[in-house]
Amino acid sequence: MSTLNIEGSEQSEVSPVVAHYVRRPGEEPATQPTPIRAKRRMKYGQIVSALIVAVLLSMFTASQAGNANMEWGVAAQFMFHPVILGGVGVTIQLSVLAMLISIVLAFVIALMIQSQNKVASVIGRGYVWFFRGVPMLVQVLLWYNLAVLFPTIFGYSTNSLISGFSAGLIALSLAESGYMAEVIRGGMLSVPAGQMDAGMSLGLTRGEALRKIVLPQSIRVIIPPTGNQFIGMLKATSLVSVIGGSDLLTRAQLVYGQNFKILPLLIVAVLWYLILVTVASIGQHFLEKHFNVSQSGSRQARRKKQRPATTSVAVAVSGGTA
Repeated sequence: MSTLNIEGSEQSEVSPVVAHYVRRPGEEPATQPTPIRAKRRMKYGQIVSALIVAVLLSMFTASQAGNANMEWGVAAQFMFHPVILGGVGVTIQLSVLAMLISIVLAFVIALMIQSQNKVASVIGRGYVWFFRGVPMLVQVLLWYNLAVLFPTIFGYSTNSLISGFSAGLIALSLAESGYMAEVIRGGMLSVPAGQMDAGMSLGLTRGEALRKIVLPQSIRVIIPPTGNQFIGMLKATSLVSVIGGSDLLTRAQLVYGQNFKILPLLIVAVLWYLILVTVASIGQHFLEKHFNVSQSGSRQARRKKQRPATTSVAVAVSGGTA
């Protein structure tokens, strides 16, 4: 580029020169003969706390293992006794049936609360208020003594219809549905309201938009608390023992009522409850992993990884044909 000076002569403008360093032979940096191995800092606090917990746990285990009052032989004898196993089966039946019924009821109640119909919304909120407010044990006793209010139902004796199992099932289902309604409603509220409006603007009905847009996204929010509620249901089935519901605790009470081995039979019940809760926790873990988008092994994550590849292939094909 050239410019004119004061006298009118042409003067060239020289751009500044940027110096670059050129490495000469023999100035190469020294290579590391072995890879660098970073050493982790010793976490002395965790080590000390782990040792303290291990010592206390071993002391407690040793004290109880040698305690003659524990009668571990009696506990081992009744661990797989047919009476106890029958109680385990009834506990599982109560938990599964009550949870399924409560989820269906809770879904309806959640839709009523979210409805634009003020009457339905008030009824749904009143349902949640009542069944969450009354203790579950009180509900079990109320349903078991329903014959006091209604001696007959549709011409049949109430006592013949409402047994210990059915009263416990009704009480657990209704009480749990109050909690599950809020869980499902919270999952539905986690999806932005604009997505429902967008679906309806595309021609979907409100039910179709709820089924195809809102519920698939809210399921990953609903599953974790639902798993916790099911674990709580497994333990809440022990409440039906007050009305002879034939559950695990009821069977254990029947056995130690005959042989007076109270503590060993209670240990058997504790071990079986821990086994059931552990199995339910493992199932909850895999179910969350299946529906969680943030985890690499989930179904949504696999679909998300496949979408860019499919899009790029479509673009390549369209570009090739063009």
